[in-house]
Amino acid sequence: MNISFFTFFALFVNVSKVICYNSLNPNRTNLTNRLLSSSKYITKNDEYLKNVEYSDIKRFIPPIEEGKVVKVYDGDTITIASKLPNSNLPFYRFSVRLRSIDSPEIKGITEEEKSLAIEARDALHNLIFGKIIVLKNLGTEKYGRVLADIYLEELHINKWMLDNKYAVPYDGKKKVRPVEWDESRLYIP
Repeated sequence: MNISFFTFFALFVNVSKVICYNSLNPNRTNLTNRLLSSSKYITKNDEYLKNVEYSDIKRFIPPIEEGKVVKVYDGDTITIASKLPNSNLPFYRFSVRLRSIDSPEIKGITEEEKSLAIEARDALHNLIFGKIIVLKNLGTEKYGRVLADIYLEELHINKWMLDNKYAVPYDGKKKVRPVEWDESRLYIP
């Protein structure tokens, strides 16, 4: 491998800084050894990946059961904060799509749909934002989001969205745009 003097010098300076840091902080993990030996880990881990094909891979469904709602994107997509069970790992962000419903799109085709989308989002936001929800019937959908029925205490939120005309039933296949999204409000008092 042929590297320039400047590349070598920059690497030398950075490794020297790490060595000095480690000598001043003996209780820290020896970062120098990890840096210098990292190539062996790449090679080691690479071996088991060589023969993996797309068809061999299962989607990861995180084993989460509850989370705090930290974002409501629209009437059928939220973001929650949760930890993986039985771990000391940090909180992670999970995008969750509400199972079996479809709400108008924020970036919809018509101004009417966009207006309905904001109405659906705001209703969902007012109901669950900042609250702890329970996720049941977990899966993933075609874009990799967690797919779930969500509950706030005993209230089934997916059903609530349907009952209050903020969403329509959706089976996960081809979406059918309701005519109401172009003509009038979904919510009828």
